[in-house]
Amino acid sequence: MPIAPNVGPACSTLAGAGLVQGASDAERARDAYDRLHARGWTDAALRVGALSTNFELWRAVAATYASAYGRFAAGEHPCGFRYAAVDPQGAARAATAAERAAWWSDASGIPPGAGVALIAPQGEPFESLRCLRALWDGQGAAAARVRAGITATRASAPRQGLPIVIAHGVNDGLIPVAFTSAPYVAMARDAGRQVTFWQVENAQHFDAFLGLPSMGERYVPLMPYMYAALDRVWAHLYEAAPMPMSAHIQSIPRGNDRQLTWRNLAVPVP
Repeated sequence: MPIAPNVGPACSTLAGAGLVQGASDAERARDAYDRLHARGWTDAALRVGALSTNFELWRAVAATYASAYGRFAAGEHPCGFRYAAVDPQGAARAATAAERAAWWSDASGIPPGAGVALIAPQGEPFESLRCLRALWDGQGAAAARVRAGITATRASAPRQGLPIVIAHGVNDGLIPVAFTSAPYVAMARDAGRQVTFWQVENAQHFDAFLGLPSMGERYVPLMPYMYAALDRVWAHLYEAAPMPMSAHIQSIPRGNDRQLTWRNLAVPVP
């Protein structure tokens, strides 16, 4: 994969922390790439993961989930992060009544969005990211709280006979297949459970991003597969239809075409 522009400062910071090796930016970037590959990242996921990096999604997700897993109270988020409405200059301010009323419908639950911003602590951004990472692999009371929350919500094998269809985009760059759906399916099957697994080529995490022309040309939406899966489970439960088979779905991006058809999606037929 090509090296992104302006990676010099990031490469230097990572090298200084001992997280990558190399004498030049190119060598350090290559070392980082090799390390990600060795841990299960694919090129397909990395390409879309770059967008998550540009949108600061990793930091937003890590800070929010750490707060939830550790059950930290409002205003007591770990690593110095906080949430607030902001003015045009980015300074914290009180949320208006109209903004508060819209949160339940407009907010995703992971700021920034719906008028709420994630405000990082003062200082080097890399240090706040290392602090978040240490909540998983470090020591201390905050880390213990976060890991306890993760343990309490860890998925186990489904009950016997529960109909399950998992649809996941192969290009998901936020929660890649290799770290989420694939190990879950393997665990469930090892426990003797029947799980249908649809791995969709050319699908990523955020259907909303397909409104961006370059994304809409390269990727197909994932939601049609979710609706199809719900229909198949309904038919299985109420019409005695068999559960669908697992499939590696070869979708076809629409490219410059304006219309997206069922031919592009290649949803498995009953």
